Amino acid sequence: MQGQVNQSGPLNVVLDTGSSFSIVDPSLAQTAGLTSSQSVEAAGMGKGASQTVHLFEDSELQWGNPTNPLQLLHQKGAMLPIHYISEQVGKRTDAIFGSNLFLNYTIAVDYQQQRATFTSTDSETRPSGTAIPIEIFGNVPFVEVTIQGDDGEKVSGRFVADSGTAGAMILSKKFLEAHPRLIDKTHFANAPTVTAIGGEIHAQRIQIQEVGVGPFVFSKVIANVPDASVGILSNDSIAGTIGAGFFRRFTITWDYARKQMFLAPNNALKDPFETDSSGLHLVSSGPSYETSVVGSVLPGSPAALAGLSPGDQIIAIDGTKGLPLWEMAKIFGEAGRSVELTVQRKSNVLQVKLLLRNPFQNAN
Repeated sequence: MQGQVNQSGPLNVVLDTGSSFSIVDPSLAQTAGLTSSQSVEAAGMGKGASQTVHLFEDSELQWGNPTNPLQLLHQKGAMLPIHYISEQVGKRTDAIFGSNLFLNYTIAVDYQQQRATFTSTDSETRPSGTAIPIEIFGNVPFVEVTIQGDDGEKVSGRFVADSGTAGAMILSKKFLEAHPRLIDKTHFANAPTVTAIGGEIHAQRIQIQEVGVGPFVFSKVIANVPDASVGILSNDSIAGTIGAGFFRRFTITWDYARKQMFLAPNNALKDPFETDSSGLHLVSSGPSYETSVVGSVLPGSPAALAGLSPGDQIIAIDGTKGLPLWEMAKIFGEAGRSVELTVQRKSNVLQVKLLLRNPFQNAN
C-alpha cells in the first residue's frame, strides 16, 4: 500500500505482521528526517550474515486516503536495507509497516479486492469469518498449525503468522529433525537462494500431504526448509512460518487486541499450491524494476537444460513483452507447460524453449 514517513511523500509500503517494528530503507532516511538513536544486530530469517539495524525514535507514519489519512505519531522504527524485496518482487519497496499498525488497529486484508480496512480496536463489531486464536510475542502473531506427514502422522507446531512472507510456508530444519517420520527424504527438492532480513537463505523445498489451520485443511502444500537453523528458526519452540501463500485465500482480519485472526474464504481457497517449475531465480533491477534478469539457475533444472545462464534478461514469454516479475513467476509455476522465452544475452537476442517440470518429480 502507499504510505509516508515524516511527510516523506508517497512510498510503496509492505504491510507486514512478521515485522516487530516498522522499517525504512536507509536511502530515504535523510529525506524523511530520520536519525539513528541506537544500533542492534538483525535477527531476521536470513540471520547469519552480519547486518546492523539502526533504530530511530519519534517518527510519524501515515497512510490511507491522502485527503484524510490515518496516522500514528511518536513511533519507533528501524533503518535497514530492503532493496532485496524490490529485486525479488519486481516493484519498488520503500518501507515496511509492521506491528505499529497492528497494535493500534484491527486490520482486515482482502486479497481478492486488494484492499486493507482499518478499524478502531474499540469497535464491538465482530469481523466476518472463522476466528482462529493467535498469541502475540515480541509484537508478532503466532498460530498453531497441524501437519500430516507421509505416513499419516499428525504433528502440531507454533508458527509465525507472517503476511510479509510471499510463499505458503517455511519449516524449521530443527522441527523436521525432531519429527523424522513426518516427511520422506525423497520428497525434498532443491530451491534457489533468496534474500531476507539478515542475509541469504539457502533452502530446499518439500511437499506436505496436509496442513491444517483451524478448521481449514490444505493438501500438497509447498514449504521451504532453510539449510541453517538461524534467526527466528533457531528458537526450538518455533516450527516455522506461514505466509501470504495461505492468507491470499481469505479475507483475513488481524485482531491483536482480542488475540484472534478471522479467516473468511475467497475464490482462491482451493487453488493448488504451486512452486517454481523452471529452476530460474529471477531478479529485477531499479529504479523502475521493469527488467527481469536471471540471478541463478538450479543445476539439472529445465532452465539449465535449456541453456539459460545468470545475467540473461527475459524480454518476453510466448511473445508477450513487459511482463512484471510476479507475472513471470506465476507462469513459471505452471508445471507441464511449454513456453518460449525471448532472451537478451549481451548483444544477442535468443529464442529459448522451456518445458516446465514439477521439481518433485525428480527430487533427490
